[in-house]
Amino acid sequence: MSAPAAVIGSARARTAPRSTPRAPTRHLRLVTPVARTRRLLRPAVLAAVGTVAIVFALVVVHVMLAQSQLSLDRLNNRVSTAQRRYDQALLDHAQLAAPSRVITRAAELGLVPPGQPPVAVPVTGAAIPTAARTATPIPRP
Repeated sequence: MSAPAAVIGSARARTAPRSTPRAPTRHLRLVTPVARTRRLLRPAVLAAVGTVAIVFALVVVHVMLAQSQLSLDRLNNRVSTAQRRYDQALLDHAQLAAPSRVITRAAELGLVPPGQPPVAVPVTGAAIPTAARTATPIPRP
């Protein structure tokens, strides 16, 4: 054999013989595009509905938080107003109870300080009612 004939012969030897077509196996089947779409449609719809429900729930929680914040702001305003009124009343009381103010107001009313401070003098007998002097004590058991 010549060199080119040897190459051609070896090429023929390497090719596989043709086989006869077999019947298709049953464990594999062709999926139609409609069945594939139906199979993917249900999870996609469920995912979309779930996402919308979660977003709606987040919006509801956000609205509730905003309402609570408004309520807290109103309450803080009421507390600060009450605190200012209390501070003002405390200042007014301190000014009205000041000794210089009391002395000035007493002078306006015509009150004068005494020359000498009053002295307590004990009174004998006349201050006690006669019924109390003659009453007999109640015996204790």
